[in-house]
Amino acid sequence: MLGETLLYHFSKLNMLEVNLKDIDIYELAGNILSSITSDLNESIYSELNGKLSLAWSPDPSVNAWAKSEGTIDEPPIHKICINYELVRQLYRDIEAFCEYLESDLDKGAFDFWFQDFEQPIEMLPSIFTSEAHRKNFFIAAITWVFFHELGHLKQEHGYIRSKFLNYQVDLISECNIEDSRLIEGKAAAIYHVTEMAADFEAVDTCISELIRHFSGEDLKAAIYLFVCGVSSTLCRFHGDKSLILDNVPEGSHPNPLTRLENIIPQIYEFLSISDLHQHIGIVLDRKRILGICNQAATATGLFWLRCRTEKPEIPDNYFLMGNLNRANGKEYLCKIVETWDEIEPEIKALRRFGHYYGVLQFSQHTRDSIFSKRKE
Repeated sequence: MLGETLLYHFSKLNMLEVNLKDIDIYELAGNILSSITSDLNESIYSELNGKLSLAWSPDPSVNAWAKSEGTIDEPPIHKICINYELVRQLYRDIEAFCEYLESDLDKGAFDFWFQDFEQPIEMLPSIFTSEAHRKNFFIAAITWVFFHELGHLKQEHGYIRSKFLNYQVDLISECNIEDSRLIEGKAAAIYHVTEMAADFEAVDTCISELIRHFSGEDLKAAIYLFVCGVSSTLCRFHGDKSLILDNVPEGSHPNPLTRLENIIPQIYEFLSISDLHQHIGIVLDRKRILGICNQAATATGLFWLRCRTEKPEIPDNYFLMGNLNRANGKEYLCKIVETWDEIEPEIKALRRFGHYYGVLQFSQHTRDSIFSKRKE
């Protein structure tokens, strides 16, 4: 039923105006997320004797938050709140991103960077209209935010943080990441890894829905738009911190590049399953999927640098290169994986619903790479 809701909204995109007023943005987001909330209540929460609520806030910050009410032994009473300013700003970012791509300002750079990619995708896929580009980007962004918050609730991250850090965490917020109070050591590691775990849940849900309703070249375009939408969202949440690379867990959230470096392998691992190719009508090996995702993340990153910051030059290590290949990347991941291994059994015991692929995983290759250095 959830898939039908998303597909319905995607099918209506060409009927909408390109330049939406703020009230139109709120209405579009409200219709989509309210439909998804209703579907989840009917298909999942009713079976658990629980309830999922969606709230909207006029607070002027770019924020979303999740809260689990009641005790851990009771049916889930979950609440997700989205600020109107968040959806407004996400749409305006996407609107500016599309105008940036339409301008061909950096066409030469993109042609050079992507020349060795296997079948690079169009920067704005021609299977969609100009209106549909904006709405597809936007739907990808807001649904990913929604399912990220739901991921926190499914795994009861508020309870996990409270238990392992010995102080009460009632509400999980995305607000003011760039201004968050200094969080260090184990606390930062738990915050970071639970954010990654919520990312993992969100990507699993969104990609599962995409492959249910798109196939062939349409699926390639949908994946590209999804990664663009998520990349833009992460940059918006992190503000100027987007240009600061993590060496060790610090603060409440990982850097957007760190999160993307974790999200993209999840996408290509999922889509490169050979049994899936017959269903989706196209062979998407890791190299092709990696190219699509890198193209999306690079385009969004350069847009953010040019149009949303005042940086005159591209910082070192600004684009995707793999967390294992970054300076201090292995040290950072070592702490993250150790922390996840500590809390994963509790999370699996608490997790209310969802299938296996939604639980954060680190490959054996990653584990061997980060822990081998310790043995040297």
